[in-house]
Amino acid sequence: MIEKPTRGLAGLWLGAVMFAAVAVHAQAQAQSQSEPAAAPPPPILMPRLVPADPQPDAAKLNDGLAVRYYFAKYNHIRELVDWMKYDDGVQGKPLVMIDHADTVGNVLTTTNSMLVGAHITGFIRFADLGTYRLRVTSNDGVRVTISGRKVFEDPGVHKASTSPDMVYDVTEPGWYPLDILYYQKKGTSALQLHWQPPGAEGFVPVPGSAFKHP
Repeated sequence: MIEKPTRGLAGLWLGAVMFAAVAVHAQAQAQSQSEPAAAPPPPILMPRLVPADPQPDAAKLNDGLAVRYYFAKYNHIRELVDWMKYDDGVQGKPLVMIDHADTVGNVLTTTNSMLVGAHITGFIRFADLGTYRLRVTSNDGVRVTISGRKVFEDPGVHKASTSPDMVYDVTEPGWYPLDILYYQKKGTSALQLHWQPPGAEGFVPVPGSAFKHP
């Protein structure tokens, strides 16, 4: 018959196990602390963009950005583009800003919480000479086009994620055509456009004063 270990031997065995677990944890922690933090993604240098020509008369434009909604299930931006060829969509309430943080509930200015596509159009104003940095956060897919040039795309279904910095040296201040395609499939939704103007300390939402639409 196999005898049960005495309490003393059991205590020694338990202590050894605990010591080994602590040692493994300490080793893993030390390794994680010694590993360098992941480097931020490299910035995207935007191509030369041309301001609207002729420049619009801001006094004759409306505040914010126009938005048209398309209600269907999308898994990629190209599916929204294809859908728009056959569906006129529904004109939505203009977007004063693009600062829709990741949340459940209504998507942008709709009353729907899922299966929403949006085509956002208007102008963005780069008022000052110098370097602007932009970031777009989306959940799900997004495509950002300025002056007819695609500057960023994250087309698939994904959780809220932020683009690398999009860097643009403004040599011609003014109003630039802005076109954003965006969709949300299900769950939470997010769409934010933030920037760091020349000389600014950090990123802030692009203010409503920088957006206009016909």
